[in-house]
Amino acid sequence: MSLDLATLVGVAGTLLAAAYTVPQFRKLRRMTTAAGVSVAALASSTISGVAWTVFGVLEHQVWVALPAAVAVPATAGAVTLAWLRGGSRARLWLPVTWLFVVSAAGLSAIWVGSGPATVVLGGSVALLVVPAALTAWRSHDVSAIAASAWSLMIVDALLAGAYGLLADVDANLIYAAVATIGSLAILLRVGIPAHVHARLVRLPDGIDPDVTCDELSLAA
Repeated sequence: MSLDLATLVGVAGTLLAAAYTVPQFRKLRRMTTAAGVSVAALASSTISGVAWTVFGVLEHQVWVALPAAVAVPATAGAVTLAWLRGGSRARLWLPVTWLFVVSAAGLSAIWVGSGPATVVLGGSVALLVVPAALTAWRSHDVSAIAASAWSLMIVDALLAGAYGLLADVDANLIYAAVATIGSLAILLRVGIPAHVHARLVRLPDGIDPDVTCDELSLAA
């Protein structure tokens, strides 16, 4: 019964992984600005997706590999659009460093087993949610952030955690905790009215907190 339930959760997680990465990509396609979107976060997420896919294949966990694999195209597309449309390029050293860390953890499995890879991949979502949350909280215009994507990520994290419990995959449990906390932080920022955020984070002189980046561009 538990194996059947694990399969059901795995299928649901795969469908959701494909769905939750699409809203951000579609929103960036519709907009002329990538205000409040972190290029570093999306690039790190793409690297993580590839790494999770490889990890799942090597561990013979199809419901670990497949959800990661189906999410890669949308995140790769989103990072391209964010780069071209003025997304935040702060902390671009993160994806470069992350690629090195993931590669080192994978190679270490040859000598010490999958322990380091489990910890590294489990916490890998922090490379997406931490830069994304920092960018969102430091940005006065978050109109390019797709709140639905982060809401779906929470559901995806819960499914990943459930599968981790059922199939005894520790990396999934770590992922679930980090993804949930980070997504909630981003959704909190999106839900804060502009005038409230302006009191928390100082606006540049002469900028109206109720004016979006698109409106400023048109005014210019």
